[in-house]
This record gives sequence, C-alpha cells and structure tokens, in this order.
Amino acid sequence: MSVTITGVNQLFAKIDKIAKWSERDSQKLQAIGHRVADVYANYLKANIKDYGEDIRGTNKGKKFLIKSGQLRRSAGTWLPNKNKNNVMGGPRSKSIKPKNKTKKYSDGWFAHIVEAGDFGPRFGGKHRTQNTGVFSRGLNATRNRSTKLQVMLLRKEFARYVKAA
Repeated sequence: MSVTITGVNQLFAKIDKIAKWSERDSQKLQAIGHRVADVYANYLKANIKDYGEDIRGTNKGKKFLIKSGQLRRSAGTWLPNKNKNNVMGGPRSKSIKPKNKTKKYSDGWFAHIVEAGDFGPRFGGKHRTQNTGVFSRGLNATRNRSTKLQVMLLRKEFARYVKAA
C-alpha cells in the first residue's frame, strides 16, 4: 500500500516563492521601513525646540556654525546599507558612516551633545538644554505605535504577496 500526496510540487513552489519575499519586494519593504521610522522622525521634528540663535565655535582648529533649527531639520530616515531593507530614523549626519546626504545646515552631527550634555557628569558638567533627553523620550513615546504600524503594514504586504504566490 502506498500513499500519494497530490499538489506537493505546487506547495513547494509556493514555499520557494514565499522564501524569496524579502528579496523580490525590497523596495516595498524599504517603503514600509521608512513609514515606520517616520513615526519617530516626526516626533523629533515636533518636539525639538529651536535654540533661537546661531552658534559659532571651533573644534580641533576648524570653525563651525550651527544654525538655529538645524537639529530639528536633521531628523529623518535613511538606509544605512543600500543592499538591505533596514531603515533607521533619527538625526541624520554626514560625519558617520555611511555618509548621509544632508544639506549643510541640516546636519545633526551634534545630537549626542544635545542628548547627554557637553561635559560629562563625572567631570562636574551639568550642561542641560531644553532639548536634553528628547531622543530617549521620543524612542519611549513612539516604540509601541511604530511596532504596531510595522506589524500591520507587514501583514498587509505579506498577505498580498502570498495571494500572488
């Protein structure tokens, strides 16, 4: 006595198509990632307060100018690796790898200074600004919302893909 299963080849063909889902729909997955990361970036744009005046200074002999509103303008999303579907959100900067395409006065290279202060507490520094802690508060405030949005969008896209497979 032998048992035969009909449709096995079709089942395996569908499983192979599902396995290649992230490969084929890379652009759509990146678009979903940008929508999810935008939740955090929009929070930052809404909650970072402009300093009100430009800041001039020098760092290792180089002069720099930070325009009012520069940190707020730097909030956005980007792909850290163009060959993958991971999307990051937060302050963009040209000074970290990979080099993000940011305009001169939209570069948030100093975000870590704003978040933690300019002089560590172990050295007696307590410099705090109106924006100190805005990034960590933003992560906590948007975590649940962005996770739910990501799950909803991925389910929707995966269901559409499975129907096509």
